[in-house]
Amino acid sequence: MSYSQFTTLVLFAICLLSPCCASPVSRGEDPDEIVKSESDENEYRAVTLSNKIRCVLVSDRTTEMAAVEIRIAAGYLGEDTPGLAHFVEHMVFEGSVEHPVGNYYQTFVKESGGSYNGATWESATTFMFSISNESWVKAARLLASFIGNPLFPREKFPSAIQAVDSEYKINIRNDYRSIYAIAMKLSNPKNRYGEFSVGSKETLNITDIYEQTLQFHDRFYSANLVSIAVVANDTLDRLETLAEEVFGKMPNRNRKRPQNTALPFPTQDKRYLGKKIYYEMKTSQDQIALMFPINLPGHVNVDYITYLLDHEGRGSIYQYLLTRGYATGFGSFIILEDSQTVPLVVYCSLTEKGIADPHFIVETVFKYLKAACSDGVDVELWRSINLLSELHFRFQEKAEAHELATSILDQMGTTNDSSLYLGAPSQQVLDVEVENEILSFLNPDNFNLYIGSDTFSSSHPTDYGPQLTESEYFYSTPYLDTNITEELLEMWRNVETDTELHLPRPNTFVPTNFELFEVEEGDEGLYPVEIVSREEGDVSVWWLQDQYWRQPRLYTGCMLYPARTSRTPRSWAIESMLYQIYSQVKDLSLYEAWEADFNTDFTQGDGWEVRVHGYSDTDKIESVLKEMLDVLFSLDFSKEEGLFNATVVRPVEELYDEQREDSYSFAYRYIDSVVYSEFVDPSEVKIAVGTITQKEIQQYMLNYISDISLVCGTFGNARREDAIKYANIIKEKLVEQGSTIQNEDRRRMLDEDILKLPAGPSHVIRRRMGDSEEVASTALVMFQLGRAEETVGDQDVPYTLYAFSELLSIIIDQTCFNYLRTEKQLGYMAFCYVRDYEGVLNFFFGVQGSRPGAGPDVMSGEINNLIKQQHEMFKQLTLTSEGLSRFELVKQALSDKLTRKPRTLMDQSFKHLHRIYSSDRDFYQVEKKLVAVSAMTMDKFLGLYETYFVGDEKRKITAQVYGKSHAIPEVLEEGEVLIPDVKKFRRKLTETY
Repeated sequence: MSYSQFTTLVLFAICLLSPCCASPVSRGEDPDEIVKSESDENEYRAVTLSNKIRCVLVSDRTTEMAAVEIRIAAGYLGEDTPGLAHFVEHMVFEGSVEHPVGNYYQTFVKESGGSYNGATWESATTFMFSISNESWVKAARLLASFIGNPLFPREKFPSAIQAVDSEYKINIRNDYRSIYAIAMKLSNPKNRYGEFSVGSKETLNITDIYEQTLQFHDRFYSANLVSIAVVANDTLDRLETLAEEVFGKMPNRNRKRPQNTALPFPTQDKRYLGKKIYYEMKTSQDQIALMFPINLPGHVNVDYITYLLDHEGRGSIYQYLLTRGYATGFGSFIILEDSQTVPLVVYCSLTEKGIADPHFIVETVFKYLKAACSDGVDVELWRSINLLSELHFRFQEKAEAHELATSILDQMGTTNDSSLYLGAPSQQVLDVEVENEILSFLNPDNFNLYIGSDTFSSSHPTDYGPQLTESEYFYSTPYLDTNITEELLEMWRNVETDTELHLPRPNTFVPTNFELFEVEEGDEGLYPVEIVSREEGDVSVWWLQDQYWRQPRLYTGCMLYPARTSRTPRSWAIESMLYQIYSQVKDLSLYEAWEADFNTDFTQGDGWEVRVHGYSDTDKIESVLKEMLDVLFSLDFSKEEGLFNATVVRPVEELYDEQREDSYSFAYRYIDSVVYSEFVDPSEVKIAVGTITQKEIQQYMLNYISDISLVCGTFGNARREDAIKYANIIKEKLVEQGSTIQNEDRRRMLDEDILKLPAGPSHVIRRRMGDSEEVASTALVMFQLGRAEETVGDQDVPYTLYAFSELLSIIIDQTCFNYLRTEKQLGYMAFCYVRDYEGVLNFFFGVQGSRPGAGPDVMSGEINNLIKQQHEMFKQLTLTSEGLSRFELVKQALSDKLTRKPRTLMDQSFKHLHRIYSSDRDFYQVEKKLVAVSAMTMDKFLGLYETYFVGDEKRKITAQVYGKSHAIPEVLEEGEVLIPDVKKFRRKLTETY
């Protein structure tokens, strides 16, 4: 799946990534062999520690960040109380025998410039962190201590239960959790996958929760059920020694992992299959899903069939439905990978025409399956799939340390193959018999049909569906469970094939030339150089030849700067609709290029950017670039009106639909609406969409490109002549379309002004959520600081404000979380961080939650208390050597972050592009920022904190968005000023940064 499906899949995958769905791993034996790419310079070793922990060690001598992931082979399948496994995941951090202070581990990781996370699935609980190489051993000791020997202090149970309940309620309108809950409720009641796994106050506020917590930890947190991946910049021998020292002391109780003995969807079982289930969508696009259970012994490899279903090129289901106005997205995935039955889900995002006739989508799926699978596995297609996989494996790019750790544990035990393949699916020999058996499960007698729409109702039938008379308990989702009629089943059993539905054709974009070009003289390899100026050719061309990764990959593209135009709701709507039209044609014409690892993008922002990145095969790059430009400049603006409305107007309207946003998004929007000088209200964009014609979109595009300035860049395995050639291809195509290329630098023309807030009082916006059923509320407090590069007061060091804000973000991050979420129990989401608005730094404090009596006004008050407490803490830090040493460690963490090299050529390319396209084009920002960090003292830091956060000169605004759980108060706190009308308030702001 790719372009159009990506958003749909991300939404659907929320279910898979939540604590209520699929586990990523089964527990198997140590791999006999670790297979890596020839481009992978890491060294690997699989070991079993003395306490039976399985551990994969990775020596990466280039990584500047180490990572550790610990995975326990037990999740909610082992619990007797719904949500207990998830609750234990939270509670282990409330202190250990060795470190009784709760959250000590998290604070250390954050202040060392790292990050951490944890998650619970049905058969696994995982804990991970990423941190500097110098700090990983201490962080690992702390994590092992908290997991292996937690204290479980009784006094911390209420706050942990509140945190779990807040997480549940913040997702109570999540459609995909609801869908999963309904599907599992209607599955075999003897299986345990249908358990409510998140937990809530209702399930966890029980008399014996303390005893159950201890029992669960004792039963499953045992070393023999633990797998660990360690990635660090050290030798394998040293890593093995450290792993034994750090993790070898975790207790081994020789426990057994929990098992699910019953199949959730026994194949061909009419009690649980042949169902047609209607359900109400709360916030997402109408959709249909077909779920086929595949019941085979051992690990099921469904790569072949998902490749067929996910294909978006000619002959695909997606193109068939899209061009007829039924769908805007299509794809497939599997869930419950760790069960004996692997359900394959085929999903489709529906237009109004699609929800009116969902049976047509089902008929199309079975037509395609009959055409593509009736003769069994196509061996030549299988080989072409493997060829693409092998190319990706051969030239894989460097993964972040934490990504590599996760992928290793994901693979361990999930395959019958005794080898561990790093960075690619296992290169299996084609077993035609097994693959054909998998295909045999995809038939009308072995599936359930799920149809979701926001038009369905629990009170009455609608034009598109029956009355929903049942309700899922935990997510309160109305649904109706019916059986598919025999008439429909018979029709789908006997579908006729359609010539427009067929297997993918041979891919003509597969690269064949992987030559690495010699480094040319004059290129120092640090920063891009301008090899053609506007004075020489009307186009500014930049180039940087890769001297670090030495892989056959490159990036090339251009930014198109138009004459100065103002941003309006109408222009915003037109550009969104233009992209929607383009993306659909791109899916048809460029899907094979995407398969071959050539990514093409057309983005809109300060200017329009066209770019290609992928392999450096010059012939293929040229073909892909020309094809992309042909697609962009030959768009069809004469679609039949119904098709245009279904595939363009409605999807873009949904993109700007307030009903699909949460309170957090609303709070951000309100603050943006105050400070952005050209803020465009999404609700006004949505209104404009319905009034725009195809002719207007076409004319807008022609006007935009009629007068442009062009900046181009090529980075990677490319020669000077290549960079110039690719720029000229884009330039010539534009001229062919009637563009006049102006010899003018327009970068500064498109910079947007940020309005300055008044100094002194705290301005407050209070609003009710647009969706009256949204439970959670949000308080978002923003302090304006100033431009990142400016000197401050008597400080003559550029980027002093940058250094201050980033240091503050590191220091306060975990304290913010501990105070607002853990201590005050205000909500599941609690955050403090710095954000850049067009080069202007702003510091945010925020909470999202639903606890009764703790609305946004209370949240804002506690944020103010936190700011005051931090002020006192910072004053104390200046007085002690321990405080000053802690400050120096945080400075080092920030310096390490600044000097960290990009992990891939693409990461580096986008970093350089940002500078080339920016108005200052300063390639030496990092060096300047390092000077500013070094020059920052604790006294200077305290002075800046007092100026921008507690003094009379602070510039502060608060957005309070009230959900269903909270009433808007009538009074304000002392020093607060209400903003009843944002537009009137904006008109009074005359100063800009």
